[in-house]
Amino acid sequence: MNAQRKVSGQVKDDTGFPLPGVSVLVSGTKIGVISDIDGKYAIMAKDTDALSFSYVGFKTQKKTVGSATQINIVLATDSKVLDEVVINVGYGKQKVKEVTGAVVQVKSDIIDRAPVSDISEAIQGRVAGVNVQAASGRPGEAANIQIRGVGSLLGKLEPLYVVDGVPYESNPNIAPDQVETMDILKDGAAAAVYGVRASNGVILITTKRGKPGNVSVNLSTYTGIQNIYSGTPLMNTQQQLFADFTVQPVLNGGNLPGYFILTPELLNYDTNFVKDVQNNNAILRNYNLGISGGTKDLSLNFNTSYNDQDGVLINSGFDRLSSRLNAQFTKGKFKAFATIGLTEENRQQEPFGLYEYSIGQKPWQLPLGDLSISGDNVVTIPVDNTIYFGFLAKQLQNTDERKVSSSNIAVNLEYEFLKGLTYKISLSKNKYDYQRKFFIPSYLIYGLDGKLNATASTLQAQLTEEYTFTERNVIENMLNYNVKFGKHSLTATAVSSYEDFNSKQLTIGAIGFPTNDTQEIGQGQQFKSPTSFVNTYTLAGLLGRFQYSYDERYLFSASIRRDGSSKFLNNRYATFPSVSAGWNISEEKFFKNSFLGKNVGSLKLRASYAQLGNQDVQPYTASTQIETGVNYLFGLNETLSSGLIQRRYSNPDLKWETSSSKNIGIDLAMFRNKLTFNADIYSNDKQDMLLPYQTPPSAGTSQPNAETVYNPIFINAGKMTNKGIEIALGYKNQLKNGLKYDISSTFTKNVNNIVDLNGIDRGYPNGRPTVSLGDGIDQTTFFAVGHEAGAFFLLQNDGVIKTDEQLTEYKKINPTAVKGDMMYKDVSGANGVADGKIDENDRVYSGSGQAAFEAGLNVDLKYKNFDLSVQSYLSYGAELFNGARFFAYTQGRHLDQFSQWSPQNPNSDIPSFKNSQSSESIRARSDYWLEDGTYLRIRNITIGYSLPKELLDKVKVGSVRLYVTGFNPFTFTKYTGYDPEVGGNGISTRGVDKGNYPVARRFVLGAQVKF
Repeated sequence: MNAQRKVSGQVKDDTGFPLPGVSVLVSGTKIGVISDIDGKYAIMAKDTDALSFSYVGFKTQKKTVGSATQINIVLATDSKVLDEVVINVGYGKQKVKEVTGAVVQVKSDIIDRAPVSDISEAIQGRVAGVNVQAASGRPGEAANIQIRGVGSLLGKLEPLYVVDGVPYESNPNIAPDQVETMDILKDGAAAAVYGVRASNGVILITTKRGKPGNVSVNLSTYTGIQNIYSGTPLMNTQQQLFADFTVQPVLNGGNLPGYFILTPELLNYDTNFVKDVQNNNAILRNYNLGISGGTKDLSLNFNTSYNDQDGVLINSGFDRLSSRLNAQFTKGKFKAFATIGLTEENRQQEPFGLYEYSIGQKPWQLPLGDLSISGDNVVTIPVDNTIYFGFLAKQLQNTDERKVSSSNIAVNLEYEFLKGLTYKISLSKNKYDYQRKFFIPSYLIYGLDGKLNATASTLQAQLTEEYTFTERNVIENMLNYNVKFGKHSLTATAVSSYEDFNSKQLTIGAIGFPTNDTQEIGQGQQFKSPTSFVNTYTLAGLLGRFQYSYDERYLFSASIRRDGSSKFLNNRYATFPSVSAGWNISEEKFFKNSFLGKNVGSLKLRASYAQLGNQDVQPYTASTQIETGVNYLFGLNETLSSGLIQRRYSNPDLKWETSSSKNIGIDLAMFRNKLTFNADIYSNDKQDMLLPYQTPPSAGTSQPNAETVYNPIFINAGKMTNKGIEIALGYKNQLKNGLKYDISSTFTKNVNNIVDLNGIDRGYPNGRPTVSLGDGIDQTTFFAVGHEAGAFFLLQNDGVIKTDEQLTEYKKINPTAVKGDMMYKDVSGANGVADGKIDENDRVYSGSGQAAFEAGLNVDLKYKNFDLSVQSYLSYGAELFNGARFFAYTQGRHLDQFSQWSPQNPNSDIPSFKNSQSSESIRARSDYWLEDGTYLRIRNITIGYSLPKELLDKVKVGSVRLYVTGFNPFTFTKYTGYDPEVGGNGISTRGVDKGNYPVARRFVLGAQVKF
């Protein structure tokens, strides 16, 4: 008989432990199943069939069915497991053993462990050379991710993201549940195949695919709470009264405020406005459904995910519904792949400067919840500073809603014309539509005198709507040839690619509405002039790549890519070469026969060199632009007419910014691959950097209130380097009692240095530490030759003037100084010679927000049905500017100021508050606000339990896992601000904590069910 029948059994490893996830296939077909959590399987097969059992890390084993109805298998550990792992290297795949570039793969089991909406956060500390910092804690906000340091001084710092072969303009914000693998191309040689946008590295994301076999259904969900665990210490009412009524009148010669005479009940309040605007124990939820299955010809995978996260600040939140359908079809020599992804995101953004306006409020003022509101817009505010208090109160009534609808469609068709020769065409379309509704309601504020305060009020409601429509179309043609003869293996790839990008921005608005509930543009009484902007550019590229291997010992790869960009005029095209080589020492006979060879599974040396380009400037930067917005009076009657004018200069000779990348690496696996070690030393040199050169006012492009908008002309100038070392070490094993453990660690040290800035020693200031005090506040960071980008240059504080002798001496520098003022060191710049005054030349290098080094340690344990995962991250050596502390000082609210210098407290080191934001004692350009930003964070602790198989069989469920996770549960740091993870924009505001949306810790409960 040769009829099909059911064959079942169990698969174990060579220690007797059951192996889940083993692929069991009928040889020669695509019929197969996967073993369950107990290593058990069941499949339909004939007598003459042979079953193939395969699992990563173990040798594949075949067994003929014959007359057996039960086949139990023991798989032996494969000492060459790392050699067989396949990773994505861009426009193709390679076995790890053959890779000559610095490429790291992160799988879904790692990504799924963190309860985050952004995939970048899930890999913090897990990949050497990849820095991940939260830009802010705002729900849905993408983290800053940098590969091997600062990529450029202008434009984007993030890597290129490619999802299923489709390039994205920025972070694709894909749901982590949909990701199968992330392959990170770190060195230039690996990334060079993507040419123009690869100078910051490349992240290749592969979404989950369907597999042949029975349909499987996966459900997962988690829910939890978030809270803020730190903050800026402020004075309470009693302390504030002492500071304002005892110390301040003496220091400022003022009188006691009279508003307490009118409203003595205010003395009964002790309001914490910062707490009032927080939403502690905010809820977050996530639901995911995955359906997968198929036949030998067609497989499908559908995934839908919903993420809902309330903000830890009031009036903020985020939700995202993301769905993706993947399909693969194979028939003979023809292969097809199609993917459709649809995502809709909704954000509610907290009011502008919410934290700062909360910090600045006096504690004796009545709470926001106690305000008496008549109708929907009339409120009485019985406080001393109606304008300042009213600004916070009325901002909380604003509506700031943002919606993003995005889609991507991609189709890949591949056909093998001759043995080893394939042609592939890839077509894709990305669409990204953004809309924002910003409504400021009418809000009429009456003060202590019972009169309307027009300055504090919003007399007429305002509505602004913003729209952005973007579309990217990509077409790629690829020829690939694979051939093996003898010990030689050769792969040749040729690619032709073309992309066009179109974006249109539109803003409309109106003022004056019948009621605050009438929030439609058409109901406005007065309309704002609409504005629009169109952005279009194209990219075209040709790639040739050659990969060669001899006996899997000597490896060589070379590529050359020529790209053209419409952003440039006279220098549109540039050529970017790369070359890399590898030597598998462990494959040499002399090594195999040595003492080391008996314990070393693999040992490989790698080296690479490549050039890459960067074209990230705004379109039309190299072209002359004629712009509207300047009107003229014409004719005898001087009629106002529309005008067009050239408001800025262009540079038609602008060209590509070039990066030269060098890398030397080693890969080692020992003791049957239980121990793995990877190390890389690299150097990336930036040349012809794209920089904005400020033209003088005499050039005629300076505009009031837009000093830096029209006068820069972009040039190629300057040099920058990133040099560093990356180390990854891992060890995994299983004890006799069945305990499995996997310990991995990473270490990264990157040294960023600006070599040249077109003759400028220090320039490009940035990093104002507040958002609400305007442009009058000092800048804190600069680009400076000989230092890392975004370095702090600050005055050195020399303590508080406490004695008459100190005052007499310091008055030689500042004649207006008084006791209690802060003193600064007169160093007059680099020479260190005093010139008798304190000015910008006395700023000195004071570190930066870039860490000296970073490290990660991850521990994963499994015992029977229990699992434990601990992820930790260390950032060492960064400096942080505590902007929240600085702001609280400017308002006279910080707890430190309870002990400020005064005649009654003459030994205090706290400068006196002078009721002036411009006081020399409280200036942002001082290192008084700089703090050590080193921190050790337990990033993730997860404890899970899988229900016994015997119990699940009764209800016909494949597996159920329950878990609890603490995300950011513990942070050890000396930093006194909200959180030491201050990413900012990744460069000039990195390390500048200006009341950023705080990073919260989360505690969640989750479940994963498989049918």
